[in-house]
Amino acid sequence: MFGFPGVMASEWQTLFHVNKAQIGRLMFFILAGTGSAMYLAGKLQEKIPSRFIIFTGSLACSLATLFVGQATCMEHVYIWAFLEGFFCAFVYIPCLTIFQKIFPENKGLITGILNLTFGGASAVMSPIFTYLLVLKGYEFTSVFAGFLSIAFGTSVAFLIKTPGKYKAKGGPQLSTLSFKQTVSLSSFRLLWCVWALSGAAGVSLIVLASSFGRQLGYGITQYVYILTCFNILNGIGRLVCGRLSDRYSKQKILMIVFLMASCAYCLMPWFSHLYVVSFLACFIGLAFGALFTVSAPLVTEVFGLENFGKVFGLVFTAYGFFAGFLGPWLSGIILDMTHSNFKIVFSLFAVFYLISSVLIMRVKILGNDKQVVVCPSDDQGNFIKLEQSS
Repeated sequence: MFGFPGVMASEWQTLFHVNKAQIGRLMFFILAGTGSAMYLAGKLQEKIPSRFIIFTGSLACSLATLFVGQATCMEHVYIWAFLEGFFCAFVYIPCLTIFQKIFPENKGLITGILNLTFGGASAVMSPIFTYLLVLKGYEFTSVFAGFLSIAFGTSVAFLIKTPGKYKAKGGPQLSTLSFKQTVSLSSFRLLWCVWALSGAAGVSLIVLASSFGRQLGYGITQYVYILTCFNILNGIGRLVCGRLSDRYSKQKILMIVFLMASCAYCLMPWFSHLYVVSFLACFIGLAFGALFTVSAPLVTEVFGLENFGKVFGLVFTAYGFFAGFLGPWLSGIILDMTHSNFKIVFSLFAVFYLISSVLIMRVKILGNDKQVVVCPSDDQGNFIKLEQSS
C-alpha cells in the first residue's frame, strides 16, 4: 500500500492521461478507505478470531492489486486505492491488538516497531517494484505484487495465535463499550480532536516540502533533504517515543513533541538555509511518528484493551476523513489565495500543534483523578456509570 502507488504514480499518469491533481487524489481514497474500516475491524475482532480477519484483509488487498493490473482508467485505480486502504485496516488493527496482548509491559516499544515495519516496508519494496516496472512492465509488476502479498501475507495468517485473555494490572477496567458510550466520553473526543489537528499538521509537510523548497530556490536534488529528514525522524521517533512511553506519561511525551513541532513550524518560514529548514522538519517528523506510536497504548490505558480496536478505529477516523481536509486541502486553498505565503500556512499548523498539546494533557487514564467507569449493572447487560477516584 505504501510502496506501490509511489512507484506507479507516473505510470498511471502516462497510461490514463491524467494530471498530478488526479494522481494526488489517491492518498485521499486510501485514507478514506482506512478510516471507514478501522472501527469495523475493531468491532469484528471481538467476535471473530483475529487470524480470520487478518486473512480476509490480506487476501482482499492482494486481489485488489491483481485487479489494478488490469485497470483501463483512473477510476479503477481509485477503486483499488479505497479497497487497499479499507482492507489494510483488517490487517493493522488485529495485529496491533495482538502485539499489545503479547507485550503488556512494553506496549509503546512494540507499537513503535510494528508501525515502523508497517510503513517502512515501502523502503524494501519500492526499488523492487521500480526494477520490475522498467524490466517487465506495468501489468507484470501488479501481478507480481499481488501474488507476493498472497505468498507472504495471506498464507501465514492462519499461523497467528492470539494470546489468552488479557488481565491488566491495577484498578477496575472499562468493560466493552458501545458506540454511543464511546463517543460520549470526554477522553475520546479529546483524542479525536488531537488526531484531526496534529495529523493534519504532520501529514501536510509531506505534501508541502517540495513546493516550499522550490520557493526557497532549491532544486529537487536539494529540497528532497527536507522530506528525508522528516521521514528519518518519523521512523526513529516511533521507536524512541514508543520506548519512552513505556516508562513515562504518554500524554506528557505527546505534549512535548507537539510543542517542539509547533515551534518548528513557527520558525521554518523565517529561514531559507536548506540545512536549517531540514533540521526543523525533523521535529515535525518526530511529532508525526509519535502520534501513531504513543496514541495506541494510550488508548489501551484509557479505555482498556478489550475496547482498543473499536476506540482506536473511531479515533483514526479523524485522520482518515478530516486531517486531509484540514491539512493539505486547506493549505492549498490558502497558498492559492495568498500567492504562496507559507508564513500563514505554517503559522496555522503551529496553532494546530499548540492546541493539540493542550488537549492531550486533558486525557485522563483510568485510576488518575476521577474517572467514569462503564460496567454492566444487571443480568440484562444494562450499563451504569460509576465514579472512580484515585
